[in-house]
Amino acid sequence: MKKVSIIAQCLINAKSFSEMSEAESSIKKVFNDSYSDHSFDEWNTDVSTLSANRVISLVAGASKVRVRGLIQELWNH
Repeated sequence: MKKVSIIAQCLINAKSFSEMSEAESSIKKVFNDSYSDHSFDEWNTDVSTLSANRVISLVAGASKVRVRGLIQELWNH
């Protein structure tokens, strides 16, 4: 699963978005605004299903999905 899809699923689960494509576009914008020195496509690599599910389940209990924090969390995966 791509990193952007993991964060998008967290946003969908939190009811912040109803469409995966809208959530992914929003995440890409946050990435480009916050990390303009880095390439979104280079960051957005595949993550194992086990790691993806772990992140999604950990975020499920949060009151707010922190997109920048998740981008950082997934940076070295």
